[in-house]
Amino acid sequence: MKIRIAYFSWKGHTEKIANDLAKMLDAELVRIEPAAGAPEGFGIAVAGMKAAFGLSSPIKPVKTDLAGTDALVIATPVWSHKIPPYVNAYLAAVSGGEGKPFNVITEMGGSGAESALAAVKKRLENKGMRFVSSAATVERDVESGAYKATVEAFAEGIRKG
Repeated sequence: MKIRIAYFSWKGHTEKIANDLAKMLDAELVRIEPAAGAPEGFGIAVAGMKAAFGLSSPIKPVKTDLAGTDALVIATPVWSHKIPPYVNAYLAAVSGGEGKPFNVITEMGGSGAESALAAVKKRLENKGMRFVSSAATVERDVESGAYKATVEAFAEGIRKG
């Protein structure tokens, strides 16, 4: 099965999770990055406000067409119970996913995974994709290494379908 993991990481925690997951699943890894010169380059305040309102921000060109991909995993941080505007932009650009499964893993400082997951689910289900599973990690566990069991269990669930 060809799996794509698309991730955005602000401080490196979600990137660590996405890299580990990609190794476990032998998956393609796609990084979502802010476009050069985006206003958010001046700080997280603008990006955080956009996240709060469910808005998108420009991203660098990245693979969004799922042709030839069997499943998608979205790895995203949680910002005040929301997904970052860069993840919103990626989800809006996803194509070719009709009928394909997707999974979501969130990384957060403390809470908000449920509402962030709901936002991803809504966007991808509206594109005809099928939600399979989710997992959540906490920043302090990523820093200490305690997140690995969560990611391994998540990967095992994706393998089983």
